[in-house]
Amino acid sequence: MSGHHLIEHLKAKPIRETARVATGNELSWSHEQVAKNVEQLHVLSRRGLWGLVLFLGLSAAALALSQVDVASVAQAELEAVIGPLPSTDLLNLVLGVSWLSALVLIVGRRESDGRPGYSWHNVGLPAVFYPLYAFCDTTGTYFPVVFLAGLVLLLLEHGFVVCYTAKAIKEETARMERLRD
Repeated sequence: MSGHHLIEHLKAKPIRETARVATGNELSWSHEQVAKNVEQLHVLSRRGLWGLVLFLGLSAAALALSQVDVASVAQAELEAVIGPLPSTDLLNLVLGVSWLSALVLIVGRRESDGRPGYSWHNVGLPAVFYPLYAFCDTTGTYFPVVFLAGLVLLLLEHGFVVCYTAKAIKEETARMERLRD
């Protein structure tokens, strides 16, 4: 098998379902399938909103815990168990690389012209930095940076999903109208 042929098989391709009728009335089956596709598109667009709500909830909890000053007490115990904690400069570097990688993946999925996906790790990845910064920077000065980094990525991805679903719902609605005629 040549290298070029193997690459063609590995490339991600958009999935387009075609209406296939096994038995029954083709018109009613296609109408039901279009209605099902529209409902799945609505679910996909709402998933991003739930992710935003979850991230905002995690952010509010992290902010409340940073105000209680629990991290400074736990920091001494944590250092005794695992050793010296990383510097905030190292955390800033890791956050920057993580943010840039996520941005490239989000924009790359947008350019692939396929159905965008949504994964819950997009909520968890920015939220992971809250406890890291809480233990390494007990003053809480980096909370806004982590919050904005996560919020920008989630809003960007949700915006791409909403644009895609709006366009796809419009196409499916037009298809449904054609089936009625």
